[in-house]
Amino acid sequence: MFNLGASWRSKVPVLGHLFTSVRNSSYLGKLAPNDGAVFSYKRLGRGQASGKGKTAGRGQKGQKARGKAPNNFEGGQTPYYKRFPIIGFKRPHRPEYHELNLERIQTFWNNGRIPLKEGETLTIKTMRECGLITGSLRDGVKVLSTGRESYNVPLNIEASKASIAAIKAIENLNCSYKSVYFTSLALRAHVNPDLFYLKKGYLPLPARPTHRRDIEYYSNPRKRGYLLDNRELLLDHLGKRETSKKVVQESPLLRQLHNASDKPRQDFSQNTDVSVNEL
Repeated sequence: MFNLGASWRSKVPVLGHLFTSVRNSSYLGKLAPNDGAVFSYKRLGRGQASGKGKTAGRGQKGQKARGKAPNNFEGGQTPYYKRFPIIGFKRPHRPEYHELNLERIQTFWNNGRIPLKEGETLTIKTMRECGLITGSLRDGVKVLSTGRESYNVPLNIEASKASIAAIKAIENLNCSYKSVYFTSLALRAHVNPDLFYLKKGYLPLPARPTHRRDIEYYSNPRKRGYLLDNRELLLDHLGKRETSKKVVQESPLLRQLHNASDKPRQDFSQNTDVSVNEL
């Protein structure tokens, strides 16, 4: 626009800034989206010369010419997803856990984001407070072994579940791991106990596992189940039944039967002579 030397503009900084703003404003009228970012509307039914006239690209007759049909509609025959049998079973109420890798714990420990000292226990409550797990609580936390080669966090860990490789990586550092069972209510009380104290004035006791699958898992020494630490919680009570006897009032007829003689009677079918006294 103006062909002036750079030396002159440096001497007059105000005018130099003015020339720069004028030069940049000349590009505002040339702004356009990138190629392929915007598509124009396809005009249908505007004559045969357009290539989309008459039937407007729908062809002649049929369901798709008159209306709409699902993409997976196969004309009425058995659809693809119904031709094969259902194999296997998925529990509709199976628990869903946060998957926490050892690599993530190591990164948080290196950055100083875990407010614990060496030898202390990393619980689900601490994981939630420091940001190791975010979002909904789901059904607990499962510790996985990704990053176990470089894992050197000197903390004890307490979670819902853990893989065997993750347990070995934790115990190789002379630390301990414990698997603890949580219901949805017990997990909320564990993470946010102050809310229960304010609303109800007490903290609900943690429930014990009731399903056979959960009892076997949390009493398994390989899984480091918490039921092994205190067998009085559940394991000592398994297999024991109430031995209290019900008191039943006997009728006079039952009392006579109990007091009757146990002397065996003769078999009259083997005797040929039967006297009246024996009857």
